[in-house]
Amino acid sequence: MRILRFIVLLIMMSVMVLWANAQTNLDFYSIENQFNSSIYNPAFLSSQKIFSFSIFPLGGNSIGYNNQQVIRQLPLKIISGVSTDQDFKDLLKSLEIHPSIHQNIDITLLNVTYPSKFGVFNFRIREIENFSATFKGNISDFIFLEGIQSAVTNQVQNIPAQGVHYREYSLGYSKVTRNNRFAAGLRAKLYFGKAAFFSEISGNIISTQSGEYALTTQGLARLSFPISTTNGNGTIKDISSGFNRSNTIRYLMNAGNPGIGVDLGINYRINHNLTFSMSVIDLGKINWNSNLNSRSFKSKAEGYVFPKDSYVTSNDKGNLIITKTGNDSYLESVSKVPELLADSSAFSKPMPVSIFTGMKYQINPSLKISLVDRYVILKNMNYNSISMIANMVINTDLSVSSGYSIIGNSYKNIPFAVLLKRDFGQVYIGTDNLVAFILPSVSDFAGFSFGTCFYLFKNRNLSRNVSGNYPFYNSRKIKKSKKKGLVKNNYPEF
Repeated sequence: MRILRFIVLLIMMSVMVLWANAQTNLDFYSIENQFNSSIYNPAFLSSQKIFSFSIFPLGGNSIGYNNQQVIRQLPLKIISGVSTDQDFKDLLKSLEIHPSIHQNIDITLLNVTYPSKFGVFNFRIREIENFSATFKGNISDFIFLEGIQSAVTNQVQNIPAQGVHYREYSLGYSKVTRNNRFAAGLRAKLYFGKAAFFSEISGNIISTQSGEYALTTQGLARLSFPISTTNGNGTIKDISSGFNRSNTIRYLMNAGNPGIGVDLGINYRINHNLTFSMSVIDLGKINWNSNLNSRSFKSKAEGYVFPKDSYVTSNDKGNLIITKTGNDSYLESVSKVPELLADSSAFSKPMPVSIFTGMKYQINPSLKISLVDRYVILKNMNYNSISMIANMVINTDLSVSSGYSIIGNSYKNIPFAVLLKRDFGQVYIGTDNLVAFILPSVSDFAGFSFGTCFYLFKNRNLSRNVSGNYPFYNSRKIKKSKKKGLVKNNYPEF
């Protein structure tokens, strides 16, 4: 169990609050003039008309959590030092029940938006943690779960997982065409990785020379973490035991793992009522050069040999199947399989790339419906979410959004969001699944987001020089086609 504890701690070290099980909330996608909307698409910056400023803890936070009590409570037990082997067994079993886990915590430390006649500029600092893992497979079911389980022999199962904690500094820019029909956005990003875990581990059930069956493992668990994971004699220690004030500061200020990235986005108005948007977020990578504590997993001898009286074999279409005859799992025994070898080589890994596409239809000035899809690209762990949202403008100050979402493998999600605009700025609050707060027992997913910004210099008109007739009327801008000489039809502002 020491090795099992170590594996789980590696997975959890970059998600110090593992109860988060979320992705960037989709509930605000339909509200482009929300001050943090450029998280979805840098082209949405064009909807910002006033100089705005926000700072932590009100700058914008997106938090989600998994409702499983085991996963929510284990990090607290680890930090307090009261975790047991049974806690880790329960965690591994709970991961087997869920095909995949995708987690994200997003905290905005500083956000400044400056609209000008040359376009809209935005500077932002964020603290981000994300984690993804897929443990589902016939081999892991056979090992971890109790009851009658079967597995195909000589068939490799990958156990992909990755967790990253990093700080992001970014500068965004968006420009809209003169007739308000097309907007494009770009955001350049600088990453500083704090900690990372990437699993390249795989397992396989093979036949031995003696005619028995054994579990073998191989691959790398790549790790960058500013606290040693071994004792002086080379034995593994709990990561939580190394946390103190100086190490925590060292962890948060770690800047030894730089990276670069970019966001790209467009917003195109097909006609006065229909708009199409698309963006690619976090197209980049981080180079992990410091605090390297990776481990190579190599099976000892023949691996773990299953007791002969614990399984039976059968043949199905040329595949040899091994099936447990008892109800017990092999969880206690698999700790004998791998031999951990230190690996301090640097590595580079791409960021999880998110692709957003959306269609918005304006039914009337107060009601708009949106269809949004988010596809996340991760090696062996791609996942998708889709949401249909109706946005209603209650009055000039208040907007409300709600609808239905499919988030990964979760189908019981009702998003709900509120945006309040006043003279001082904006306040938003929302959730990707209202059901989780009303009936948590029937919900697999829950998420929550909120933020506040403040308007600065809101009475300045940056679009044109003030004329002698101001403020009695606004001068009309006549835009003509250069080819035909006809007056262009202006579209509503984004």
